[in-house]
Amino acid sequence: AIASLQKPDGSLDAEAYKALVGSQGMTPEGFEANLRRELSFNQVLGSVSSTGFATEAQLQQAMDALYQRREIQVARFDAAAFAAKVQPTEADLKAFYDAHTSQFKRPEAATVEYVQLDLDAVQQGIVLSEEDLRTYYKENAARLAGPEERRASHILINAAKDLPSAEREKAKAKAEALLAQVRTDPKTFAQVAKENSQDPGSAANGGDLGYFGRDAMVKPFEEAVFKMKEGDISDVVESDFGYHIIELTGIKQPKVASFEEMRPKLEADLKQQQAQRKFAEAAEIFSNAVYEQSETLAPVAEKFKLTVHKAENVSREPAADAQGPLANKRFLEALFSTDSLENKRNTDAVELAPSTLVAGRVLSYVPAHTESMAEVGDKLKQLYVAHQAAELAQQEGQAKLDAWKAK
Repeated sequence: AIASLQKPDGSLDAEAYKALVGSQGMTPEGFEANLRRELSFNQVLGSVSSTGFATEAQLQQAMDALYQRREIQVARFDAAAFAAKVQPTEADLKAFYDAHTSQFKRPEAATVEYVQLDLDAVQQGIVLSEEDLRTYYKENAARLAGPEERRASHILINAAKDLPSAEREKAKAKAEALLAQVRTDPKTFAQVAKENSQDPGSAANGGDLGYFGRDAMVKPFEEAVFKMKEGDISDVVESDFGYHIIELTGIKQPKVASFEEMRPKLEADLKQQQAQRKFAEAAEIFSNAVYEQSETLAPVAEKFKLTVHKAENVSREPAADAQGPLANKRFLEALFSTDSLENKRNTDAVELAPSTLVAGRVLSYVPAHTESMAEVGDKLKQLYVAHQAAELAQQEGQAKLDAWKAK
């Protein structure tokens, strides 16, 4: 707040400073005394609170971590090196299977197919007429060409919102006087801005702000600029920064492309708009179709030109790497409902997101179960060999360790 009281010559506005601290119930002398005392306390307390002590043992431990070096030897006992020694019998495998049945439990899983209706799918079925495109071009060419930009210069007299009203009135009066001066001789605007504007970013350039579009400036400033004609000088405009006098020095209108140049953009925009309007109707047809022809997704896929997606090993809960509909819990609940699993009927249309529906059906389903020895097959032998080889490696390592400890 104090920094904002700086005059154009770099000095402090003493009266404004006095008013600022006065609004806090202090005099300049009292404020400075409090600040000086706080800085002194911080210097004394800071040097104490940042002091630390360490014992000799703590210091040695810290230094050892940095400077001590050790030389080691490592003996490895890899399980893979013992695998050839394991020759399991059928009885061994049966005993291992019985003792480790938890390793052979398999969760429920389904093979499913699904179709998804969204705005992109509805757009594919929209055919635009030449007349529609040309009408849309006439109505929107200027908007589609891009935003208009304007160039302005300004003279700013700083006046923060929290300044006393007397100080703000004083700043406004100064701005009014400068406005009368530049309106008398508009050619002097740049020179007056250099000498009087309190905007350090533009004053040296005669107040020039360059070209800018909408939403680049504070609202009151922007509203004034985009109502002006080139060459106009505004009335005094109040903003959060203070009081502005604005001169509009340029208007840059984007070049409007020809109809043929803009055709791809026109088609994309118009299809998007029509798809949004038609989606509700398409969604109703989609929902009815998957319900009325509940044993297949082919008709609805054909009608809307949709891809029928297939997925295997789908579970009731979304997988960690699942994407799209298979990551949606509501859709999975519909797939794993009793009617869907037992009767293989289509699910109802489920809303994944705004303007996005999906429906699916279960092709096959395997409930949670423990695999039999026959189903496990070679995997059982591999697990047994790995388990026993690891035990042999550990036994060999323990024997060596005992020998080395003894000698």
